[in-house]
Amino acid sequence: MLWNAKMRFGKTLSALQVVKEKDFSRTLILTHRPVVDDGWFEDFGKIFYDCPYYYYGSRNKGEQFSTLEELAKNGSKYIYFASMQDLRGSDLVGGKFDKNIELFNATWDFLIIDEAHEGTKTELGQNVIKELSKSDTKVLQLSG
Repeated sequence: MLWNAKMRFGKTLSALQVVKEKDFSRTLILTHRPVVDDGWFEDFGKIFYDCPYYYYGSRNKGEQFSTLEELAKNGSKYIYFASMQDLRGSDLVGGKFDKNIELFNATWDFLIIDEAHEGTKTELGQNVIKELSKSDTKVLQLSG
């Protein structure tokens, strides 16, 4: 049997269903593979098609983070997609750049770490996860 390299096994759909069923207000998807943003965005539409109060955002898809935060102040909920490489660059976690402060300052209900076996074991990776996780943040680590 030949396996198609694009075959998907439902991790994103399952994780998004958890967000929906638990009714999380602020969810962050963190991945070492920024290219999967398209897949998460597509799957968001499959799960949240009937939830007009849920929004999706990233640097390239959906809403910008500042827009999502404004919507959340009015009762909306959102899922934001971010790259581990980008967040590791922040001086807040030991990187060299003054960036992503707003993401680290947000109070995340749910943190989904996609491809958790990649980029999370380094000191910077651990610092990112620690800085994003507050005392009440739930964390789901996905790995293929």
